[in-house]
Amino acid sequence: MSKSDMAITGYVPLPDADALLGTVRIDVVFRDGKWIDESWQYELCSPFWRLYVNRGNGAIVELDGYCMSLKAGVVYLLPAGLRFQTRLENVSRVWQDYVHFDVVGFPPALLRRLFPLPVRIPMTKVVKASLDAWLEQPVDNEASDLAQRLRTLALVYTAFAGACSLATEEGRAAWAAWLALPRVVAPALRKIEETLESAPTNLDLARECGLGVRQFLRRFHTAVGLSPGQYALERRVALAAETLARGDESMEVIAARLGFADRFHFSKTFKSRVGVAPAAYRNMHRAKPKE
Repeated sequence: MSKSDMAITGYVPLPDADALLGTVRIDVVFRDGKWIDESWQYELCSPFWRLYVNRGNGAIVELDGYCMSLKAGVVYLLPAGLRFQTRLENVSRVWQDYVHFDVVGFPPALLRRLFPLPVRIPMTKVVKASLDAWLEQPVDNEASDLAQRLRTLALVYTAFAGACSLATEEGRAAWAAWLALPRVVAPALRKIEETLESAPTNLDLARECGLGVRQFLRRFHTAVGLSPGQYALERRVALAAETLARGDESMEVIAARLGFADRFHFSKTFKSRVGVAPAAYRNMHRAKPKE
């Protein structure tokens, strides 16, 4: 756009860093509250981020020798991609409010460097205000209450910002390097999101970005930390997990809709990445005893 056009339209181009952040979004998959008991014994690698706020002590999250006790009234984030185990200790049950959410647009490799472990969010005034507003209405009202849905999103963004503020020096350096990258691969990220059911070829993606295939693949891997195929597969598994948790579609339908060869291929891929079979993952999210 020329300077004269900018003067007429009032358009001001964003710096590359802001434009790159403009490709990022956080999607709330679902929120709920339930009693967790002795059946809260999972071992999985979640494709989603998880926000936990427990109303009592006794819940434990473990991974690779690291053990975190979830204290009552504290906000915790479990980043996507961590293989972890859960259990209760010295209690029979604990009420847990939680949100599962998806961070789209950030390079998965960068998020893993920034957040290699679960994060305890400092209870600042901003976090407390957002948490109190989120908890003030019953979960059952959330489906039809726009204000409550927005409060859920506000809490997730606030907690995620709090987690980013705790990043190590190495993580901050990686963050800064990513923000300094040109936004040339942004069209490819959008294209992959729009066509998860039939992954576009590297040639198609390169054309979206106005690059040759070799140059595109090099720049994509630098920006995202994965190949286009690896990134698309991560996104397909995440969408499959959301579909399993939310609905009743058959495994055959989910496999076909998300571009897997068949049900067997879908189940094998899902279990290898998440740690449990699709049917077990669906049952896990249907077990929601309430009082």
